[in-house]
Amino acid sequence: MAAGSGGDMTVWIACGADIIAADVIRWREPIWERRGPKGAKPRKVGDREVVAEVIDGPDADGWMILLVRGCTLLADSRPEDQLKTGQEMRRKATTITRGEAARLEWTDEAARRAVRGSRFIRPAHGSGSSPDARDV
Repeated sequence: MAAGSGGDMTVWIACGADIIAADVIRWREPIWERRGPKGAKPRKVGDREVVAEVIDGPDADGWMILLVRGCTLLADSRPEDQLKTGQEMRRKATTITRGEAARLEWTDEAARRAVRGSRFIRPAHGSGSSPDARDV
């Protein structure tokens, strides 16, 4: 757990793949520059820390739709690699878990457990939910 800056008592919980819709998550990801033709190896040009709200997913293939809430450039990143607040993006859950994923603690964790265990909400990829849970 880590507290935010100033007097803010923001609590981040390491979550791994335990991500559901409505979570606010934070992770680090590399920034790649595509060079040359399609088969050319990309070059890493920096890193960024992203804070985003999970709008939908993860689906059966692990894809999530996220709404960017904040982005901090790290190391020698270029300003043009900054993600815009309010921008929607797609990421695979495995990509996010590679980047030391953490989720913002809910004010009512019991409500989160209820949502996570609901058969009316799509199960998170790798969450241990029943494989026969159905979308309604």
